[in-house]
Amino acid sequence: MKRDEGINIITFCLVGNLILMLLKGAVGLAVGSQVLRADAVNSAGDAMSSFAVLLGLRYAMRPRDEDHHYGHGKMEALVSLFVGIAILVGIGFLVSDIVQGFVHCAQTEPSFIALGAAAVSIALKAVMYKKTYASGNRLNSIAIMTSAKDHRNDIYATSGAAVAILLAFAGQRFGVRMLLLYAEPIIAAIMSLFIVKTAIEIIIEASRMLLDAAPDKKTVDDMGRIARETEGVHSLNWANMRKMGRGMLVDVAVEVDGSISVLKGHDIGDKVKDAIMARYPEVIDVVVHINPGEN
Repeated sequence: MKRDEGINIITFCLVGNLILMLLKGAVGLAVGSQVLRADAVNSAGDAMSSFAVLLGLRYAMRPRDEDHHYGHGKMEALVSLFVGIAILVGIGFLVSDIVQGFVHCAQTEPSFIALGAAAVSIALKAVMYKKTYASGNRLNSIAIMTSAKDHRNDIYATSGAAVAILLAFAGQRFGVRMLLLYAEPIIAAIMSLFIVKTAIEIIIEASRMLLDAAPDKKTVDDMGRIARETEGVHSLNWANMRKMGRGMLVDVAVEVDGSISVLKGHDIGDKVKDAIMARYPEVIDVVVHINPGEN
């Protein structure tokens, strides 16, 4: 049986994060790079997040059962919420390191080996981000898109580390001690703002799915138009939609000729359902309510 694309890409990310954790940790310890050691801890957190997303995806793919009539798709939103909160917790530790950097004024000793490790990390994270983002778009998966955003955060963070190392080299070369003392904490503070923004976006998006928020207005209006323009429909009474994992559940109420048979009304409902699902393949199911109108 062919494995799910989402499972494959998150497994790839898990392995990649473990490799980066070992690489940055080993180089950081070998050359005494504080910024790389901190980034290794970040990669350890990424590996745990990837593992949580992997478990979440496996659970979300379970078919509906007698206890879960709408399936298990919301588990994707739940693991995304976990990742968003984990990123914010990680930022808390980063802010603590930034404060310590300013208080103790620790001088950064630049290393070409550390710079090379950072460059390798950025390159691998760029590949992981590209593959994960493309897969998340294809599968319409909030959990996989969350993983992609986390990779983008890591590119920001490690790029900041590389810039800090380069500035430390400049400070050493030109005798600018301020660069050796403050380049790393200042850049880390700037990068943390971008990462916090992404974490908040992840939490908001996951919360929207958990709270059954509707999709964007354009999608809602377009589905309503499709139902309204289906042959046999006189008017649209209402249309409700909500995301469920990689898909969407739709409920619409349409008004038809009140004098037709139940069978014809049912056929019209099937046409509405087929038309919506043909236009939006991600829709899992459409429930159509048939209301009698005037002859």
